Amino acid sequence: MAKLVNMRGLQTFIADIRNCANKEQEKVRVDKELGKIRKKFASGNTVTEYDKKKYVWKLLYIYMLGYEVEFGHKQAADLIPATKYAEKQVGYMACAILLNEKDEFLRLIINSIRNDLISRNEAFHCLALGFVGSVGGQEMASLLMLDVMNLLTSGAVRPIVRKKAALCLLRLIRKAPPEAEVMQPEVWAAKLGALLDERDAQPGVLLALVTLLLGIVSRSYEGYEALAPRVVRLLERLVPERREGGAREAAPAVTADYHYYGIPSPWLQVKCLRVLQYFPPPEDPGVLRALTAVLRRIIAGSEPHKNVNKNNAQHAVVFEAIALALALEADAELLTASVALLARFISVREPNIKYLGLENLVRLAEVPAVADTIARHQKSVIGSLRDADVSIRRRALDLLFAMCSRANAPDIVAELLRYLEVADFGMREELVLKTAVLAERFYPDLRWYVDVMLQLIERAGEFASKDIWHSTVQLITSYPELHEYSTRKALEALQRGAVHEALVCCAGYLLGEYGRLVPDVPAHVRFALLQERFVAVSSEAKGLLLTAYMKLLVADPGDTGLRELVAAVFDRYARFMDADLQQRAAEYLALGQRPDVAARNVTAMPPWEKRKSLLLRRMAEREGEDTDEAQARPAWLQTDEDGVTVPGTPSVGATLPTAGEIRPAGDIDAWFRKLCTAPSGVLYEDANLQVGVKMQFQGSQGQLALFLGNKGDTPLERLVCAVPPVPQFAFQVGPVPKRLEPKKQIQVPLMVACVAPFATPPRLQLGYACGAQALNRSLALPVVAAKFCTPPDAAVPREAFFQRWRALPGPPQRLGERVVRAPPALARAPVEAMLASLSLGVQSGLDPDPDNAVAVATFTYTPLGQQPQQVPCMVRIEVEKTQRLQSQVTAASPDATVTAALKHLVCQVLSSI
Repeated sequence: MAKLVNMRGLQTFIADIRNCANKEQEKVRVDKELGKIRKKFASGNTVTEYDKKKYVWKLLYIYMLGYEVEFGHKQAADLIPATKYAEKQVGYMACAILLNEKDEFLRLIINSIRNDLISRNEAFHCLALGFVGSVGGQEMASLLMLDVMNLLTSGAVRPIVRKKAALCLLRLIRKAPPEAEVMQPEVWAAKLGALLDERDAQPGVLLALVTLLLGIVSRSYEGYEALAPRVVRLLERLVPERREGGAREAAPAVTADYHYYGIPSPWLQVKCLRVLQYFPPPEDPGVLRALTAVLRRIIAGSEPHKNVNKNNAQHAVVFEAIALALALEADAELLTASVALLARFISVREPNIKYLGLENLVRLAEVPAVADTIARHQKSVIGSLRDADVSIRRRALDLLFAMCSRANAPDIVAELLRYLEVADFGMREELVLKTAVLAERFYPDLRWYVDVMLQLIERAGEFASKDIWHSTVQLITSYPELHEYSTRKALEALQRGAVHEALVCCAGYLLGEYGRLVPDVPAHVRFALLQERFVAVSSEAKGLLLTAYMKLLVADPGDTGLRELVAAVFDRYARFMDADLQQRAAEYLALGQRPDVAARNVTAMPPWEKRKSLLLRRMAEREGEDTDEAQARPAWLQTDEDGVTVPGTPSVGATLPTAGEIRPAGDIDAWFRKLCTAPSGVLYEDANLQVGVKMQFQGSQGQLALFLGNKGDTPLERLVCAVPPVPQFAFQVGPVPKRLEPKKQIQVPLMVACVAPFATPPRLQLGYACGAQALNRSLALPVVAAKFCTPPDAAVPREAFFQRWRALPGPPQRLGERVVRAPPALARAPVEAMLASLSLGVQSGLDPDPDNAVAVATFTYTPLGQQPQQVPCMVRIEVEKTQRLQSQVTAASPDATVTAALKHLVCQVLSSI
């Protein structure tokens, strides 16, 4: 600091800045000084070392004020080879602050850094090690690591140098190339062991060494197993046994200077305990006994204190000790003591301590030996559900879920149902799912399960997912003794005024299947209770209710009043715009007129086959775990609840490749064309792997989910699922594991943004190895131009359309192509349906020739860092009138790339319909 004070120019500049009345005056003074410094540096070699040092300090001060410093980097780097400490110090400091590890200037000073590392000046050692430890990258790791290692193991340097060398070496290890073999265990295990065993080593050096060891074993502990006993011995020195009378022996490893509120170097204790968590339990019984004794002393000696700082240090050690006890699968006595200590923590007011106590109890709840002990603190955990801190409430929910058993499930589930009414919206979905899982896992009797699930669905409202009511009706269907009871409970919920869709669907299913079992409630009353909610539910729920109405008719064919009410609903929705509802209503209307045919064909749902819980599958998806393919594959690759195969399901009789070959199990081009017009389906399939895709697009953004399922009994190795970069797109691909287990399925999310018009879709690189077979295939993703098109909300006026059409008279903005297809003749309706499936808005009556189809849309893309751009598009299809086997496709837009892409896509799809 004295050196800085003696630089009068710097002192004067700082005083001027402090005397500025406002930001504008400060900026004027800074700009003036920057101009002066720039002029001085541009003058060449006339700047002395002293002036250079002074100007670099000024630049650092200006940078710290928040102003950009775009010059002076070279002058700062030139100070590093200086012979004086003051110049060298400011050079290192400026380069560390102003440069990063990839800056080209660093290459100019690597030799100077190495000269300081191999010199005999310990001050220069410290400067160089501090700099490399801050900004060292791969190049420094390759060139300087050996010199840093030599300083660490040298007995001729002071502890401060060795401490800095250990921390610097840790950074270089992290920055070294993955293929580089650094810190070979056969060499460095013995060297680190000798350093840890030094009886006169300072705690600061030991802390740096243990930190270095932690960085090494966090990657792999193999080869360093011999160091675990040494770390245990170090812990014994840090946490000695108590003498008679309660006083502890002095810790030889730590002098009083390194005690923090009476605790011997808590930072070193924490690092030692964390390092040991990466090693397997010690095989030597003596080492294991010593470690267990240390853990017992730490946990038993944790007494609360009035001093907050001492409590924080002590708690940091205690939590690491408990984590190590869990990792070692320690004896039940030690874990019980841990539970007792954590139970005190969750009763305190300090939110951080309470949070950590709950979090560690969640981990302990998985140990059967202490499950009963944790259950004794159920009341305190339930109280934490109403804590003011939402993170504590979430951890309390996690703990209740983990500690639940068949004995306490009724109490916990009842409490969760009460809490659901006041819980934050942000955690209701998780709360509902976990409550449902507990009810399904631990129900004492079937009627209790029905009561709980119906209450849960009624209270959860929109937070009750489909899986919850699906699971409920599946179990009810499988137990005939529940049919009447469940139906009556559902009726009671409807009569109370429940309106949320999940309950309406559940009640509709039960009344449709088992309404006949409650004859005291007339069929028209059951119908009215459902019909009151019909308008407010989704199209999918409407379809379920229509089926329920049909089953009500079949169960009570003689009720003419009911028949008229139901027929009126069927008749209305037989002309509805939703194709599924229209078809369903039309078919049911026809069946309603033929009671005998309806009785033979509209039958009860059979009991569900045994399979993994839908709720456990949803829980695994939330926690990122793998699920069994047959139990968790998405509905669009299975059959629906009515047994109808959903589009995209692979054919059972598909021809598979012969042995030794990996060939597609179908037509890849056909799968691609189908996905161009559908939101989901199969992208690729062979004998070993099936890749499904589900897509959703809005504007220039798209969300895809790739479902990769291993169909066989052999794991798929070296799995690759990647999208090579394309200038017209921005991609974000989720993680892909290297191995896919048999009968397992994973989901890979893929986010895509269109940043420019494109002619061809992006590609997916797919690969795997299965035994002696290997696949490496590039697949076209169904991310085509139509996916980023949006049809207009209203009809386009004829004058506006033809004005825009005539404004694009020819190529490249307007392109045409003739498409010839094989019989049968092409009707107008399929052509318009095809255009609609491509998100192109069909404009009926716009073309003078009624046989022609015309569609318009808006193509959207968003350049990086800019606002969305929209391109109006037009497509016209003229079908030859005689045989109707030829058609002329014309596409037009102001952007030539968009025109070509749409024209090619429409021709491709048109030829296949």
